[in-house]
Amino acid sequence: MNIPEWIKPAAYGAVAGGIVVAVIGFAWGGWVTGGSAQASAQAAADASRTDLAAAICVQNFLADENARENLEALKAISSNTQRRGFIEAGPWAIMPDSTAAVASTATLCARMVGELEPVELPVVESGEVIEEGEVIEADPVVPAPSTDVAPDADAAPEAETTTP
Repeated sequence: MNIPEWIKPAAYGAVAGGIVVAVIGFAWGGWVTGGSAQASAQAAADASRTDLAAAICVQNFLADENARENLEALKAISSNTQRRGFIEAGPWAIMPDSTAAVASTATLCARMVGELEPVELPVVESGEVIEEGEVIEADPVVPAPSTDVAPDADAAPEAETTTP
């Protein structure tokens, strides 16, 4: 059997090209293995679950008749770990079909509740809202104008128009 001379360099080129494509694809092309894609999906699902549970915790906190007093007590605590413990001790972070709060949910809930101001809380008596809380919106962030754009040097200066 007679193999042509060009087969050997072509085969080496194909193998080297395949290796280069794989390296570029995984390093810069965003390719991932099945295992890392599954791990990323699981992490995103866990984060979504924690976000939802924390939002429910905040709503439970706001619905409590002693929300203003509890908020003052929470704000008096300086340690994030102790704030989480305060939220875990209350019934707000315990989800249905659970007996205890999840630490990540309580931590996020404590952070979210800690950012509230007392005037934002509704006044609740006997389970009914007597006075709605104010919604305080932060000042909108206006981006500064970009000054790094240089004028086009090739552009012709505008001609002055004169009327005869």
